[in-house]
Amino acid sequence: MDRIARIAVVSLGLLLALTGTPARADGLGHIPYGDNCWATGTDADRDGLNDDCEYKVAYAFMPLFWFDSGESGYARRPYYAVKSTSFSTRTLQIFYMDTFFEDSGVSTGHDGDPEFQILEVHFSGGRWYLDWAYLSAHRKSSCDSSAWYSYSQLEYDTAIDSRNAYRGWPTLYVAEDKHATYNNLSTCDSGCFAQDYCSRYAYQYLDTTDRLVSRNVGSTAVQLINQVTFNGKTERLLDDVEFKGWDDQWYRPNSQGYRRHLNDFGF
Repeated sequence: MDRIARIAVVSLGLLLALTGTPARADGLGHIPYGDNCWATGTDADRDGLNDDCEYKVAYAFMPLFWFDSGESGYARRPYYAVKSTSFSTRTLQIFYMDTFFEDSGVSTGHDGDPEFQILEVHFSGGRWYLDWAYLSAHRKSSCDSSAWYSYSQLEYDTAIDSRNAYRGWPTLYVAEDKHATYNNLSTCDSGCFAQDYCSRYAYQYLDTTDRLVSRNVGSTAVQLINQVTFNGKTERLLDDVEFKGWDDQWYRPNSQGYRRHLNDFGF
């Protein structure tokens, strides 16, 4: 997120303090790591973070997706990466690779759909808090609608899961068949020059089966997972190659892979 956005959020906090309006700051208190996330335990990707802490934080903040009634491409096999951005403020960024098998848009469909989310979280006073979320929405395309959102611009669906708290894992909206993610329905409906559409039809967590177990890719510099064979086909998740969604139909193009996005955000 940029400096102007940070200043705006700080200004809002000062305004609330001056007006006497209490600021909510629930966060998540069940993660068994805090200061000990740094410089302890096994660190396979040599980034200064405990590997088990990386998993526990990534799993705890794993977003909830709302899909539209017309969605025809639910299938995905998600992975993640975690990096420290500041030890002094105990801040991490989590890169969630959605790895949808296909983009099933009518006119622009393709094999492999590398949408993603980055959540920035920090630890303070015994709890972890969500601060920012970057939601990819056709990033680097002609209708790029990707954006950073502050925690106050996101939704938290306690009706679905009462354990979720304000500044816990966010509720995101997935554009029908295209898988761009947005912070709310109205933002989605204006995305990609008003071509995207979302609704609250079916909800799923990012990883519906394996809970991200053994899905930490490490980083582009220290790769814990890169080559993945599934259904008899192989993808290289961290290389500068096409992502085909473990498929490669002759009648559809493939997508560009994750490497360019990982590079842009320093993973």
